[in-house]
Amino acid sequence: MSTRQLLNRVVRLERLAPQEKEGHYTLEEICRSLWRKNKTLFTEIAKNNSYQLFVYQFQREDAAKESLDRRYPPRRDSHLHRS
Repeated sequence: MSTRQLLNRVVRLERLAPQEKEGHYTLEEICRSLWRKNKTLFTEIAKNNSYQLFVYQFQREDAAKESLDRRYPPRRDSHLHRS
């Protein structure tokens, strides 16, 4: 991959930066934000380049979170539902 191609990809990702904060973002923060918005698009962008490592990382994290959510579903506070 040429430097120009890499810079173009970074510029594209910067446009998708999360709007929650001002200032500088890590590449991981930008990638995670795009992953949350559109996993299919991020997976396509990451094909055949080093961003694919983020896809693997985010997929593992999502699977771990789903596993925990299934094991420990949200509990209802009984004192809030008393008549």
